[in-house]
Amino acid sequence: MKQSHLLPGLALATTVIIWSITPSLVRAFAQETGPGEAIAIRMWTNAAFSLPFLLIIGAEVARKDWLRFAAIGIIGNFGYYIGSNYGFANLSAGAGGMVYATNPLMIAALAIAAGSERLSLPVLLGLLISFAGTVYLFADGLGGGTGNPVFGGVMMLLGCASWAVYVVFSRPLIVKYGPVRVTLWCTVLCALPSLAFASPQTLTTAWNLSNNALVALLLMSLVGTIFSVNLWNYAAGHLPPTSVGASLYLIPPCIALFGWLFFGEATGMNTLIGGLIILAGVAVAEFGKTFLPAKATA
Repeated sequence: MKQSHLLPGLALATTVIIWSITPSLVRAFAQETGPGEAIAIRMWTNAAFSLPFLLIIGAEVARKDWLRFAAIGIIGNFGYYIGSNYGFANLSAGAGGMVYATNPLMIAALAIAAGSERLSLPVLLGLLISFAGTVYLFADGLGGGTGNPVFGGVMMLLGCASWAVYVVFSRPLIVKYGPVRVTLWCTVLCALPSLAFASPQTLTTAWNLSNNALVALLLMSLVGTIFSVNLWNYAAGHLPPTSVGASLYLIPPCIALFGWLFFGEATGMNTLIGGLIILAGVAVAEFGKTFLPAKATA
């Protein structure tokens, strides 16, 4: 690793670890409050922590950049929260993590569509292989899961697609404004649309959170959101999008591991097979060009 990439690489590795643990916290919190209430409570808690920091460092944003901020903040960031909350509320941690494995390829596909990356044979093959693994997972019912696993799987896919929007389109803003301001603004922007998920009981639910749920909420807000997304944005501002996206393929097996540690959930064989097919597709897309002739990847 280049010396200039050392700190971004460490930031990225730390983010991967945090995001491997956070889904277990998300699932535990959503199971106590319900996924809709969880979104509203978490987004307003995030905003309450973020807004003071934003005012301290400066909230200035050029008028021409507001549309991009709105896109990555509401479509990208908030869209991911919706998908992950409903996803992990209806899926086992293992199954949710395997669906999450489609994320790097969604990033690659959107980067190609946006013109920031070129379509190559490995990426095309990887997309096809990953799609086959996703179909296998859904055909198996996503390992049974809890609640409505098929609905949870669809929501996870939508969440991954939203995060691809964030990754691909946030880079110019990160370079211009720095990772901290982008993180804080995108977090604050989630507060308003989260009102759609609130109910008359939301404040009562928040006031009566158990100690475990309160700890989970604070960890999700301070560590799983503000701290980790700042690290992610720092890495994304210094590393190529494909390298950043490739790091996400480490997260699914780690999510399954922490799901087993925290919930005692064993990942079923069919779920494991589907996840391995998806990960194989990611590996082909990310590393296949190394083993193919240059003409084939041009």
